[in-house]
Amino acid sequence: MSGASHDPEALAAALLGAEHTVVLAGPRLDPEGIAEIAARRGEWAHTVDLDTLLTRPAQFWESFLPIARAAHDRLPGDAQRALARLQSAGAVDHVVTQAVDGLLQRAGVRDVVEVYGDVLTVRCERCGAHRDLDEAEVLISGADDGVPRCPEAECAYPLRPSGSLWNEALPAAGVERAWDLAAECDLLVVIDSDLRTVPISLLPSVPLTRGAGVVLIGPEPTRYDRYARMVVRVPSSAPTLRATADLISPSRT
Repeated sequence: MSGASHDPEALAAALLGAEHTVVLAGPRLDPEGIAEIAARRGEWAHTVDLDTLLTRPAQFWESFLPIARAAHDRLPGDAQRALARLQSAGAVDHVVTQAVDGLLQRAGVRDVVEVYGDVLTVRCERCGAHRDLDEAEVLISGADDGVPRCPEAECAYPLRPSGSLWNEALPAAGVERAWDLAAECDLLVVIDSDLRTVPISLLPSVPLTRGAGVVLIGPEPTRYDRYARMVVRVPSSAPTLRATADLISPSRT
């Protein structure tokens, strides 16, 4: 490990020196969202889990809808916009995210791999139809029992969030895509993830076993610090990412 660094020039050099860079963006990239989750974790763990959806669906949607609406109403911050600039400049190839709020996409990041899915859409497990959050709210408000049902002809199956819930496995397609990207990259940059939740906590081991580089950015130590090429230990990743993007792709005024 090269040791802890707060120098955006060192990070810019690492990005520019790699041929294929993949970013793993953790949920702490959205401080507002993670603060809300931390404050209400105990409550949500028993009201927005799979068991509640299946056995007490009206209670589930009463709890879930405000969470989803709050995520929908947030705006991208400096960190998301900086990643979009770095991708546009060719310094970042792909972004895998643990967030469920769509902020990276709204900032302009392309082809985001959402390993937890998202809270902004709902889906029908019977016919495969998807609906956005506004449509889901209309369906909930029009349902006598407070449960949205698929409006497709001759379906009417209860809808569910597109993303994974508490006590539920992650969507297989997103996890498999993340593993494929980690197996192909020569630099994995982990931003604002404590890397404690399996299976995503194991993702850095994929490039490390091939001798590829890993860079860790964020406030929390991880099990991979000793193996990383660079550790950027900062309270917030946004200033570092913004400064790095300014070096690689200066903003036009």
